[in-house]
Formats: sequence, structure tokens, C-alpha cells
Amino acid sequence: MATTDRVIIVGGGASGLMAANLLAERGKRVLLLEKKHQAGLKLRITGKGRCNLTNTAEEEEYLTHISHKDFFQASYKHFDNEALMAFFEQRGVALEEQRGGRVFPKSGKSLDIFLALVKPLEDNPLVEIRKNCRIESLIRQNQNVFGVRSDKESFYGDKVIIATGGATYPSTGSEGDGYDLASSLGHKIVEPIPALVGLRTDKGYCRSLQNFELKNCEVSISDKDRQVVCKAFGEVHLDEFGLSGPVVLSLSRLIARRLDAGERLFITLDLKPKLSEERLLKEIDETFSQRRVENVASVLRAWFAKPMIEDVLQVCRINGRAMAKNISDKDKRSLLWYMKQRRQFIVGDMGWKEAIITQGGVALEQIDARTMESKLLKGLYFCGEVLDLDADTGGYNLQIAFSTAAQAAESCTK
Repeated sequence: MATTDRVIIVGGGASGLMAANLLAERGKRVLLLEKKHQAGLKLRITGKGRCNLTNTAEEEEYLTHISHKDFFQASYKHFDNEALMAFFEQRGVALEEQRGGRVFPKSGKSLDIFLALVKPLEDNPLVEIRKNCRIESLIRQNQNVFGVRSDKESFYGDKVIIATGGATYPSTGSEGDGYDLASSLGHKIVEPIPALVGLRTDKGYCRSLQNFELKNCEVSISDKDRQVVCKAFGEVHLDEFGLSGPVVLSLSRLIARRLDAGERLFITLDLKPKLSEERLLKEIDETFSQRRVENVASVLRAWFAKPMIEDVLQVCRINGRAMAKNISDKDKRSLLWYMKQRRQFIVGDMGWKEAIITQGGVALEQIDARTMESKLLKGLYFCGEVLDLDADTGGYNLQIAFSTAAQAAESCTK
């Protein structure tokens, strides 16, 4: 079978673009196949258009944020956060570190990251980019992969890298195509499910509170026996159908499999984590006593922002127009419950359209962690979100994409 001395990359997202750049720099011919009209569509909107590309955490700490960290360690050692930052800085992208070690382009624009990856490819005679090209199958002979087939033509190369991404943001091209390609060749696929995604609850919040931010909350998730499964502290966003925001997204990743299996889980917000229930109840008593001639709704401003008052009164079934001096002990305890104990049943997540990452993908036991090459077929490599690798928010997921791409590219040059 005739072959061509080039590397074929299927998928023009973060990992595919990185692999193409590193291969071209080493003098390899590259054919990059992207099924959409433009490469990097998801990259351009990641991080709400700001692109949190990595984190400055030290290696030991960094790896604690990654699933299957033992597998990922080889790729990370080959191309870590410092190497990634240097890559973009050498291409004229100024970077800055923000809260929690998160690294962003200084401009605040993900477009800068996209252009730093795309422009060198467009100007390089070693690289050919084909857009609107959907790959339907891989070309193999015995235990070797030699190319790919689209609905219109076949492409040949001595190596093939699958960098098709996961199943999040399907409008950008991430529709799980890589899973079908991998499974058609015998690769096991760990069921892909949404992660880093908002959680739907049985109650939710007033529509007027959509995307309302609550800071300094403690969020805990418990099982049907009220045993805490996981918890975290930080910022929460309220939603008509449930909860979202940084803390909830992080916790959603930890419970994704349990939720998918149908386990009954509950989420509780502690709006005043620094105060014990006893101290907070005393504060409620004292505040209503001191402001006894005001109406209840006015007094509630001591603990709640104005937009929240309606929801508090509705959920606690308190008359906001009543005089503070007439509030009952039962009402005071209802307020305590709302601030410290309100527990909602998690009915599901917000789905693929709102999920940031995919949990699951090509099973790692069939991939060589040192090369990203398939253990089943020679010449076939995987990188990025198509793999069963995922991480917390904070820049870790893009680092996975870039590190595994660098590892695959390095292997393809040997």
C-alpha cells in the first residue's frame, strides 16, 4: 500500500494545533484535517473567551488536579506548565498569572492563543490544512494505520494522530467522532459524560436570580444517608434550575459517575460558613430585636443582597411586610435553615451544551503513556480530550491537551 511521509492529524482543536506546530518545527510534513469551517472554534471561546491555558502550581500539586495522574505524568514532565508558557511567550503572547495560579493571555483574549497556534501553520509550506473535512474511518493494514478516509477521498501518511476532542460544545465540532474511530479499531471507550457542569436541583431559585453570584460559600454534596461525599469553598452562581459557578463545577466533576449511575445525591449551601449555627441564630435574634420597628424584608438586608430577598421570603414562607418585632421563633429558624442547611436534591446536570469538559473517552490502558501511541495498532496516536483524562478548573484541562499533543508529536518524529 502506498504511503506518504507525513503525519495526519484529525481535529484542529487545541491539541491538534499544538501537535501540528511542534511537528512542523521539527521538519515533519503535516496534514491537519478539521471538519468545521474553521479550526480552533472551541479554543476561541474557552474560559468565556479569556482562555485559562494553564496553572503555575508546582508539579506535585499540579498532578493532584488530574484524573489518572500516573498516566499523565510522563506527558507533563515532557511538556509542563513552564514549557507551555514559554511556547506562547516566544510567539509574542504576553501572559499573566491571576488568582489561584491561573494563567491567561495578558490581553484577556483567547484569540491571541488561537492566532499564535494557527498563523505559523498557515505560513508553513510543510503544513496543509483541510477544512470541512469529516473523517469517517481509518485505513489500516494488519496492525498498522496508514491513513484516513473522508466521505470524499482518502489521505495517506505514516502516522495518524486523533485529536478530535470530547463531546462538549458540539456546535464547535466536538461531537465524539474520535470515539467512533477508536472503537472501530478495537479500542475500549470509557462512557463519555458531561463534567465541570452546573447541577440541576428539584427546587432551584427565582428566575430573577439567574447567574446571581454568591461569594465565600461552603458547598457540600451528600448521599441519601446524609454522608458528605465532597465539599468545597468559594463562589456559587444561582440558577432557575439549580446551581453553577466555580465551586459547583468542580464538585460536579467528582460526582459525575455517581450521578450518571442514578445515585441519589443532595447539595447544601452554607452561606455563612464562618459562623456556627448557634452564633448565627443569636445574631438573627439580636438583629431583629434592634430593628424591631422595621419590616422583615428590610431587616433581611443584614444578611442578603436585595435581589435575594424575594427568594428568601418565598422559600421560608415569611411575610416580608410584617413588623420585625412580630417575627416568630419559627421564622428565625427558617432563616437559619436557609443560610446554613438548605438541602436540595440533585436531579441531574445541565448537559453537554453547558459542560466544560468530557469525562471518559479512549481507555488509557490501551495507550502507551510514554508515547501516546495505541498499544493495539502501530502508527496511531491519541491526544487531548478524546482520552479518558480530565481535570479540575483552573487551566489544568488545556494543559492536558497541550502536554499529550507534545508527547504525541515528539513520538511521531522518532
